Amino acid sequence: MTTSISELLFRSLGTHAVKRLSISEDRLELTVAPWDDLDNEGTAVFNHLKVSYIEAERDPLDTFLDFNLPWDIIRFDSKPSNHPAWHFGLCCRDIVIGFEAEWPVITFTNQP
Repeated sequence: MTTSISELLFRSLGTHAVKRLSISEDRLELTVAPWDDLDNEGTAVFNHLKVSYIEAERDPLDTFLDFNLPWDIIRFDSKPSNHPAWHFGLCCRDIVIGFEAEWPVITFTNQP
């Protein structure tokens, strides 16, 4: 298993966007797609979720936060934690989310 969630989910298809994000008590579902092919979605389902933080960060040059999807993904990191948990950090233009969960189940709408 790879230790890089971004390599697996982004499939070397360039810059990606968050199209959907759903958080429930024990699960996070994230759908992303390359900016140049927004119909080519990858969905990751993270179970046994523990949210560490959700932060809104406004760029000093902007006058407001933009929470309308899609969100530009700056970085999506992963590192092992206590087995079977992993730490994940999703950094977008105006929002940052940190959480711990099991390695996700990933599906794609189009296979490259």
